[in-house]
Amino acid sequence: MRPTGPYGGGHHDAVIFDLDGTLVDSVRPDFLACDALFAEHGHRLPHELWAREVCGRPEGYPRLFSRLRALCGGGAAPDDVLLRRLEALWEVYMTPDHVRLLPGVPRALERARAAGLRLAVASSSDGRWVRRWLRHHGIGRYFDAVVTGDDVTRRKPDPEAYLTAAAALAADPGRCVAVEDSLTGVAAARAAGMTVVAVPTALTRSLDYGSADRIVPDLSAVEFTGPTTLIP
Repeated sequence: MRPTGPYGGGHHDAVIFDLDGTLVDSVRPDFLACDALFAEHGHRLPHELWAREVCGRPEGYPRLFSRLRALCGGGAAPDDVLLRRLEALWEVYMTPDHVRLLPGVPRALERARAAGLRLAVASSSDGRWVRRWLRHHGIGRYFDAVVTGDDVTRRKPDPEAYLTAAAALAADPGRCVAVEDSLTGVAAARAAGMTVVAVPTALTRSLDYGSADRIVPDLSAVEFTGPTTLIP
C-alpha cells in the first residue's frame, strides 16, 4: 500500500484501527455519563475539559473526580464511590442506542480489504468490551487480529498495543497505518513508528492533532483505490 499526497512516500501493508471513537461512538456516551455525574452534584462538565483531561487517558477518571471534589469544596465522595456511580451511569449510556458505528466505517473496511490490506484492531479497552461491539455491529469479520487491553501490560499512550497488533499481522510497524481519534492513541501509534491518521470526534476537534501525519473528518475521507494505494 502506497500512501500518496500528505502521507509522503513508502509502502504500507496493513491498517490498524483503534475502536472507541474511531470505529464506534463510545466517546459521546462516556462524556454524557461523566456530565451526568457532574450534574448530580450541581455542576456541568465542559466538553473541552473532558476531551483534554479524560478522553483516551488511563488516569483521566481519578483526575475528573478530583476536579469534581474541588468544585464541591471537597464535599463530593471519594474516588471509589464516584467510580461506582459513574459505572452505573455507563450502564445507562453505553447501550446499542448510543454506541453506534461512526460515519464511513463499513465502506472503509470493505475498501481496505478489497485492496488486499491486512487489518487489525488495537484498543486499550477490555477484550469483552471490544468484542461486544465488533460482534454487535458485524464488523469483526474484517479484522485479521484484535488486540485489547487484556493482551498488553502497558496501555496507550505506550505503543505496546500497536506493536502487538503489527506482530500479529506479521507486519513491520513502519509499514502500518494507524487510525486513531484520541491524542493518547496518536502518541501510541507514533511511538510504534507507524503512519498516523487522526479522525477527531465532535467532542475532540478542538485538540491539537499536529503530531498525526493526516487529519480527516471521518473514515469516508480516506479512499482505498487499486491493490496497493491509500489516497487521503
